[in-house]
Amino acid sequence: MHILHISPYMEQGGTERCIINLISQSLKNGYKISLVCPPGGGLKKIPLDVKIYKLKSWVLHKPFNAIAELKEVALNIGKKADLIQVHAAAEMAYLMRKYLPEKPVIFNCHGYDNFLSPYFNYWLASRFLKKVNCSVILNPFDKKCFIGAGLKKDRLIFIPNGVEEKFFNFCKEKNNDKVVGFVGRLVKQKNILWAIKAQAKYRFSPRFLIVGDGPLRSKLEKLTKKLGVNKQIHFLGYKDSIEKVYPLFSYLLVCSRNEAFPLVILEALASGVPVFIPEWLPGLVRLWQNAPGVFVFENGKDLKRQINDKVGKNKEEKIQDFARFFVWENIFKKYQKLYFRVLNGNSL
Repeated sequence: MHILHISPYMEQGGTERCIINLISQSLKNGYKISLVCPPGGGLKKIPLDVKIYKLKSWVLHKPFNAIAELKEVALNIGKKADLIQVHAAAEMAYLMRKYLPEKPVIFNCHGYDNFLSPYFNYWLASRFLKKVNCSVILNPFDKKCFIGAGLKKDRLIFIPNGVEEKFFNFCKEKNNDKVVGFVGRLVKQKNILWAIKAQAKYRFSPRFLIVGDGPLRSKLEKLTKKLGVNKQIHFLGYKDSIEKVYPLFSYLLVCSRNEAFPLVILEALASGVPVFIPEWLPGLVRLWQNAPGVFVFENGKDLKRQINDKVGKNKEEKIQDFARFFVWENIFKKYQKLYFRVLNGNSL
């Protein structure tokens, strides 16, 4: 089987890591893989066996050159593939279906983190996905929004993200009581500004470690000094070997404005680290409501209370056992079933 993956970006975020793991698992199972995407830092982690075709860019407010380039890709490369899997850009899935109507197209929704209303994002995406064979969703909120926007239920399939084996290989540090960690890009969507202000107001952790980099870093560092919490909050920057960082945490904090299925949750659980998620992310709350080691907080005050109560303490083995269900080898089996169903023209 020859699978063509298409992405509107290829930096070093969660979407790209999902693509990289899907590609790696595909190669292990003997599939031929091609990748179409703009240049980006994530390309250095793509296996050498993958044929890469670089788009100059994918910019919607300047669409004509980008669309013409994608059409050329479709007509010259897509024809050689058995299956096309488009990530994050519904308009790309629409165009591939238009240019290659005989080829099955799968769309992976990785969530939306732009300034638009999430409901508008799903409504807009659904306009492009009407004729796509199926869309992979990551949480119940995705499903609700897409169905509400007019997509047929039988064209949606839930397949969770996966976690890499390397995150199970490091034991959590013992003397790190109440150390809270954040892992992610320092951008508006991740809402780290809220966490810094909550730390200043409630002092929910004696040590708050922020791992990641981004355009807001300088502004956030200045804010910690202004609020008098710069001795409690430490910016560690981007880390290549992130699996060595999670064991330093007592808890991982997720506080984003919106998320589909953040990989950091699985990575923390695989490391035996409990996770806090906010109640303002209903998709995540519903998805993880029965998961050991995942706790929902209402606000900064509630977050501090649960940390002081040491929720999830001494449950590392149970948490890791749960995370084992999500290793990429297991998740890829679900994708394999989907691939063969779509290729054979069977319903989901």
